[in-house]
Amino acid sequence: MGFEIILAVVIIFIIIFSVLSYIAGLFMFNVTMLPKSPKNIFRKKDKDMTEQMKAFHESSKKWVDENTASIWSLTTYDNLLLKARYIKGENTDKWVILVHGYTAVGWHMAEFAKAYKKMGYNILIPDLRGHGESQGLYVTMGYYDSVDIIEWIYEIIKDNIKAKIVLHGISMGAATVMLVTGEDLTEHVKCVIEDCGYTCVWEIFRYNMRRMFKLPAFPILYAANIISSAKIKMDFKEVSPIKAVKKSNTPTLFIHGDADELVPFYMLDKLYESAACEKEKLVTKGAAHGESSMKEPDTYYEKVSGFIAKYLN
Repeated sequence: MGFEIILAVVIIFIIIFSVLSYIAGLFMFNVTMLPKSPKNIFRKKDKDMTEQMKAFHESSKKWVDENTASIWSLTTYDNLLLKARYIKGENTDKWVILVHGYTAVGWHMAEFAKAYKKMGYNILIPDLRGHGESQGLYVTMGYYDSVDIIEWIYEIIKDNIKAKIVLHGISMGAATVMLVTGEDLTEHVKCVIEDCGYTCVWEIFRYNMRRMFKLPAFPILYAANIISSAKIKMDFKEVSPIKAVKKSNTPTLFIHGDADELVPFYMLDKLYESAACEKEKLVTKGAAHGESSMKEPDTYYEKVSGFIAKYLN
């Protein structure tokens, strides 16, 4: 009888633990993978912005709106309608696709677009699936986004058969363009700029659970991953830019600020050392996440333009 009681208690404990783990995992999935949800803890709310930041965003959107020549559309393999802004260059075959970060939108890449416009590029700025004007319920952390970016590449080639294309992504956008380099790419793609991208979705989630909430990966992250695999067919461990760059032959410039806490600085060296392609790196002293171009703009764009020039000319 005593053994049966112990067994019953253990079974009840396992059931309760499993249910609570599922609930916690579902909560994590929802607050991280639903970019437009008001519960998303990473999405910047208007009330959290300073007046200076609000003014900066307003001026950025205004500049992009004023310089947008047309809105491009793309229907994905899973029947989502995606949107991108096209900013026309001056009779050039040089193109750049600017890829925004997590819970951002395309026009947040305005400062990068201004720099590339000065360099004479045609510029395409997509809203990634689940962001901005593009359809999609879930963030996919670069997984399906990388497939979409390849489709945008072919949209450019249809418009300009002589196109020489640069991919430039920041944060999740950087992870996206690194994932693209792991594929068999057209020769139209000349090089990639990745700015503060992560090694793997599993690793970045595990790191930030520990950093922000002092929580271990088990059981919540494991449960969230099971839910992600079931709902959107995406395994966090398989969304791995570090695996992609190991088989990349696309020249890549790796950029990271050494004060980055969101995507830890050590990931730069892991990515750089793993990359099989021609590569360079830029470390920005004192730059937090995504701030390298603002912290040292002259150094940043001099390095970027110099790197690109080697492969476009």
